[in-house]
Amino acid sequence: MKMNQNKKTLKSSLIGISLALLLATSFVGCTESGAKKKEDPNILLYLANNPNSLNQVQSICLGTYTAANSCVGGTEFFNPGIGCSLVKLEGKTTDDLNALKECVLKKVNDTVQPCNLPQFKYALAQQALAGAFSACNASYTTAAGTTVDLTGYLVYK
Repeated sequence: MKMNQNKKTLKSSLIGISLALLLATSFVGCTESGAKKKEDPNILLYLANNPNSLNQVQSICLGTYTAANSCVGGTEFFNPGIGCSLVKLEGKTTDDLNALKECVLKKVNDTVQPCNLPQFKYALAQQALAGAFSACNASYTTAAGTTVDLTGYLVYK
């Protein structure tokens, strides 16, 4: 019984830390011209509305959407509220979402044009999905050799 309580406490602490980090980064973010960066409210709203209900698949999904949104510099972001909802993720496994995460991180950390750097950011999520993340919206073969169909996993509406 005490072990279950410790797990719940740890999970609540991690969610609180994640929320604090997201809030902190949104307050100090600036555009290239020095103007305050427009915040992506989707992740904060998602965490605020579902702080204790994230399962493992949703946690991976939320982290992946955060990484994908680091490549967007405009006003249209990938929407984790829809993309990481239980309805959208029904039947998806941690392996499926780990494949998406691998694909997104590969594009975010590209050695030639890492899209999370200001000079390589996309103005809109739609452009990022068509450009950098096009491989993440099709059949994708992971480093382990598993092929996963990622079509429709990243959503921006």
